[in-house]
Amino acid sequence: MQKVIPAILTADPAYLKERLDLFRGESEWLHIDIIDGVFVPNFSVPVLALDGAAAHFHLEMHLMVADPVAYLKDCEAIGAKRVVFHIEAIDHPQEVLKKAKQYSFQVGLALSPGTDPGQAAGFADSIDWGLVLGVVPGFQGQKIIPSRLRSISELKATVPVVSFDGGITEENIREVFAAGADYVLVGSAIMRAEDPVAAFHKLSAIAEQPSPRPDL
Repeated sequence: MQKVIPAILTADPAYLKERLDLFRGESEWLHIDIIDGVFVPNFSVPVLALDGAAAHFHLEMHLMVADPVAYLKDCEAIGAKRVVFHIEAIDHPQEVLKKAKQYSFQVGLALSPGTDPGQAAGFADSIDWGLVLGVVPGFQGQKIIPSRLRSISELKATVPVVSFDGGITEENIREVFAAGADYVLVGSAIMRAEDPVAAFHKLSAIAEQPSPRPDL
């Protein structure tokens, strides 16, 4: 599966539109960070700002929010393919998963640094994939926390598909895949590049090369 998916985090609707136009026809998938200013101290565009984008992309919505249930209806309305929320954001993940399963999109659990991957084990039968964050959620441009690579294999012991988000660069992307990630989400290494589309394709090409054995 090993894919690179561009990740967009912005509170500016004009920037969002520019990025959507830029990647149309270049990437099948886009990962969109949705932030409420409560779960993490940052803000993003609302889910409905993606209205119409599903005509050109498969959308994966990353809910970095305190009340993910409040966003599910809008994710369905814009045609999201996948929706992931944070296990740390709620007291009863199973209740949120039950509500999310009423919609057509796939559902995943995200784990922030400091969260034991074993916490997701009890929900393995209710989720489609797990997301390991390699940085503190909410801001792009952070450096990867190397120890988070170990969490990928730990999570894959119970969850068949695992993605990784945060701190991906040309220098470490193959290590992340070698650690067991099925796909990676890349924000600043793509979006802050002089040519974002070229950066995306270069990372995708690097990801296709043989991966080194990770030093876990």
